[in-house]
Amino acid sequence: MNPTLESISAAMSGLALRTSAVVERRRMLRRVARFSDHRLHDIGLERDWDGSILRNGRAI
Repeated sequence: MNPTLESISAAMSGLALRTSAVVERRRMLRRVARFSDHRLHDIGLERDWDGSILRNGRAI
């Protein structure tokens, strides 16, 4: 395969992996956002005053 095509293919593959990771993260955050405050605490998370989910005081 042409070196230029290989580098384009590698870049596209990397972009696809990052995109799928972003989609999966958003899906997980939507699922976790529905948890009660007590359940969030049980798994080591908490809900901030504005509704965002925090882990160790930092947004996830």
